[in-house]
Amino acid sequence: LLLYAGMLQIPGELYESAALDGAGEARMFFSITLPLLRPELTHGQYAALLAWQRARQAPLEAALGRVLRAALPPADWGALDLTGRLKTPLLDLDLRALEHAPLPNVLPPTWLTGEADAWGCAYVLEGATLGGQVVTRHLRRTGFPDNTLHFYRSYGEQVGPRWRTFGALLGARHAAAPDPATFAAQAVRAATLTFELFTHPGAPTETP
Repeated sequence: LLLYAGMLQIPGELYESAALDGAGEARMFFSITLPLLRPELTHGQYAALLAWQRARQAPLEAALGRVLRAALPPADWGALDLTGRLKTPLLDLDLRALEHAPLPNVLPPTWLTGEADAWGCAYVLEGATLGGQVVTRHLRRTGFPDNTLHFYRSYGEQVGPRWRTFGALLGARHAAAPDPATFAAQAVRAATLTFELFTHPGAPTETP
């Protein structure tokens, strides 16, 4: 699935809440991943889903950059390498290859203001790269060329090491927080809101 293959790397308090139980993962799987795995998926449907994703990804990544750059010590900021984790440029490459215009961005998230919020949001975005490798293999088998798979391919063989780095940094920042329980609660809330933002209202439809 999209998110939980690496959850044991993350402090238990950040995912044991009911807000991050299987229901959230199932919503993402059935609304986003499952349509991508249909053998009859058209290029137009795929492009429409990528455009929908980009409209949400771009404002989140911009907010993450602002919040985490201000919150993290230089060494942690450098280790995180948020610039190297950005997916909006990859979505732009795929949409250009598919000759599909991006959609207008949704409004910036008003709830993403603190470090714990940023980690909760980033947890969902980073976890999605795990399932992206499965999606990439399927799309290749069904005839989608590599120049349309930048987003789901993302880190490629580095997905495991990059996920472990992310988990280690998150664990350290959680442990160092003045009130780790409050940090965890805020991160869970932000992750839940991110789940909701990326719950597609229905199967992607082809657009002209």
